[in-house]
Amino acid sequence: MSDRRVPGPGGPGDGEDEPLEVRDPGDTLQQALEEEERSAAAATDTKLRSAQKDLEELRDRHLRKLAEFENMRKRSEREKQDYFRHALLQFARDFLPVLDHLELAMRHATPVERKSQFGQGVGMIRRQLMDVWKNYGLTEVDTSGPFDPNVHEAVATEPAEDVPPQTILDVLQKGYQLEDKLVRPARVKVSMKERSTPESGVAAAPRGGQDETED
Repeated sequence: MSDRRVPGPGGPGDGEDEPLEVRDPGDTLQQALEEEERSAAAATDTKLRSAQKDLEELRDRHLRKLAEFENMRKRSEREKQDYFRHALLQFARDFLPVLDHLELAMRHATPVERKSQFGQGVGMIRRQLMDVWKNYGLTEVDTSGPFDPNVHEAVATEPAEDVPPQTILDVLQKGYQLEDKLVRPARVKVSMKERSTPESGVAAAPRGGQDETED
C-alpha cells in the first residue's frame, strides 16, 4: 500500500497536501479469501453438527428397534413355552388314568402274579412310562410328611394315638405335579385325634351339672 499527495483546495502550493490512502489489491484479496474461508468453515461446522444430530437420531432409532425386537423375541419365547407347558399339563392329566390302572393292577396282584413274567412286564412298563415323564418334569407328590392342603386331598380320616393329627396314614391315589404346577392332588387318609369316651376310661360329664352320689 502507498500514499499519494492530493493538492489542497487552493491548488498547488495552497496549504498542505492531503494524503490519499490507496489499498493494495493483494490485501483486499487476502481479506476476501479469509472471509470466504471463515464462511466455509462455519457452513461446514453447521453441516457437521446437523449430520451428527441425524446420526444420533438414527442411532437412537436403531437401538429402540433392537430393544423392540428383543422384547418381541422374549415375549414370543415365553408364549411358546407357556403353550407347551399348558399342552403338556393337559396331556399329563389325560394320561394319568393309564398310570393309575397300572398301579392298581400291581397293587391288587398276588405276590405270585407280581413275580410272574406278566406281572414283571406290567411293572416294567409303568417304570418306563414314569422315566419318560420325569424327563418332562412330572414327579409324584410327596406324601411322607404331614397333610398339606396345597398338594393333598383328604378323602378319609382315622383316629390314631401313635401319630400326631393330620398325619398321612395311607395314599389312596397318587398325586402328580409338573414342575411347579399341580397336575392332581394326592388323595390320602389322614389321622385325627381320637375322641375320649366313657369306655376309654374317662368319665362322661354328669347331667345337670351335679355330682352323682352313691346310696
